[in-house]
Amino acid sequence: MTHEGKVDQWLRRSKSPDRRDFGVEIGAFKTPIPGIRPFYVDRFKEFANERCLADYWGDAAALPFHDHSLDYVANSHVLEHTPNPVAALFEWARVTRHGGMLYMVVPDRRYTFDHTRELTPPVHMMEDFAAGTGVNDGTHISDYLDRLDWGRWNPGGTPDQNIAKREELRCAYTTAVAAGQEINIHFHVFEPSNLVELIRLMNAWPKRTATLEIVDVAERFPAACPNGFLLVIRVQKTFKTQVAGLISRIRMKGDPDAALSAAARPFGK
Repeated sequence: MTHEGKVDQWLRRSKSPDRRDFGVEIGAFKTPIPGIRPFYVDRFKEFANERCLADYWGDAAALPFHDHSLDYVANSHVLEHTPNPVAALFEWARVTRHGGMLYMVVPDRRYTFDHTRELTPPVHMMEDFAAGTGVNDGTHISDYLDRLDWGRWNPGGTPDQNIAKREELRCAYTTAVAAGQEINIHFHVFEPSNLVELIRLMNAWPKRTATLEIVDVAERFPAACPNGFLLVIRVQKTFKTQVAGLISRIRMKGDPDAALSAAARPFGK
């Protein structure tokens, strides 16, 4: 299974080769999902000393787009980097029109250096949402550093080198959190089972503004790097928000740039 096949199946794209899609990819870094022409957003300027691919600044839980303005939100290996996955998923639903798609690839704990960590309970992620957990959350630092498989995280390092690296990162992360700064770790650990259950819990939350319908799950995805799984979700909105989205789309007059909110800030500025 490849991105190309799934993109063709699920994502609406611009018919004009000169026009951007009504879509966004979050955190593409240097390997964007093939076959789409979205806006690119990121909250980090660099990762591993390499510049991230982005058009605009944006956090997974705070995207610079109007309500109901996009056909899709796409990302790969991003959800585990969000301290508040529920807030992120609801944000992706906010910017997506009724019937729009959330297309995400999530690392499967069983096939990554996270395989030695405990699967994150969906209830815990709902509690993070209720608590308003933000980007400088430090409660998962020890779980991340002390329980991951360092032989996979840094296969070229000796045990002593990996211990030194672990403590170096612990100091850096705790110092950043104490200063109110964001950190970039795998906050949560996923397999298809707990993410599907999380979606069920989100759909039971009485204050939700959209219902998330899972339409596709593909394990060992994509074929070129089968350490994750694909989850595709169709966003279902109330009649009132459907009307608001239709009016918004009419006002956009077919111009994807009209989806950008006043808060949109070009990347690098």
